[in-house]
Amino acid sequence: MKTLIEKQILEWKEELAKQIKTKDQAQQVLEQCNKTILMLEGGIQAQELLLKKNESVDQPTDKVELDQESEKAPSKK
Repeated sequence: MKTLIEKQILEWKEELAKQIKTKDQAQQVLEQCNKTILMLEGGIQAQELLLKKNESVDQPTDKVELDQESEKAPSKK
């Protein structure tokens, strides 16, 4: 009986060690995925801000061009 119990304890300890190792590996994968997600989100945000900045720079130029065209056209009064 004692031998059977000791054998069961040994098996459970081995399984415990295996599960802890699996959990640690999964934790490392999770941490790496989280870092990658944050980097991608940061890159997307930076590019979207760059687009908005470029759009805001382009808009006043378009407005000036429209104003210049309006000045060239004869006004009807």
